[in-house]
Amino acid sequence: MDASPSPKRVGLYFGSFNPVHLGHLVIANHMLQHAELDEVWLVVTPTSPHKQGVDLIPEEHRLQMVKLALADHPKLRASSVEFALPRPNYTARTMEHLRAAHPDTAFSIIMGQDNLASFSTWQDHTALLDQHRLLIYPRLSDRAVTAPNEVDRWMAHPHVDVQKAPVIAISSTYIRDAIMAGHDVQFLLPDAVVAYIGNNHFYEQA
Repeated sequence: MDASPSPKRVGLYFGSFNPVHLGHLVIANHMLQHAELDEVWLVVTPTSPHKQGVDLIPEEHRLQMVKLALADHPKLRASSVEFALPRPNYTARTMEHLRAAHPDTAFSIIMGQDNLASFSTWQDHTALLDQHRLLIYPRLSDRAVTAPNEVDRWMAHPHVDVQKAPVIAISSTYIRDAIMAGHDVQFLLPDAVVAYIGNNHFYEQA
């Protein structure tokens, strides 16, 4: 009897991607290459419960920028799965939906180390950790510094896989502020994303 096929291994990289930048792509590609994944999906989150009050351009435009950024990378995909789910978007709800929609896929969740400082506040965080591997990349943040015990607690969990990924200091906030100030951001974003932002006059000062 033939053995049943192994499940597809997909890493999910959640974010508002407002806008997507080269730091996101570096992390996504690192996980694809080093974390035993078949694909990485960049999941565009319309509204995050952890980023209330952040000024976001419409999710359709953020999704299009991710698609443009990944056009030449077939194993990196843009996902709009959360667009049709209740808002605000909780990772636990999204994972429940994805497990039902893709029973032949083993999903891992990609997140920055700083997110572990608040992981205990996430909805159904214990179930998330029981059912999925967390792929952690290093990230500079005050949150990790102010809650080192909380971070260490989760990093010791057997389902937490800490990757030696590059530390990327680029942030979407920095890029938005730079564009508003009229600065050149061409080396921080894929060229197609720079052009899309410019053509639509996103993030410019009103």
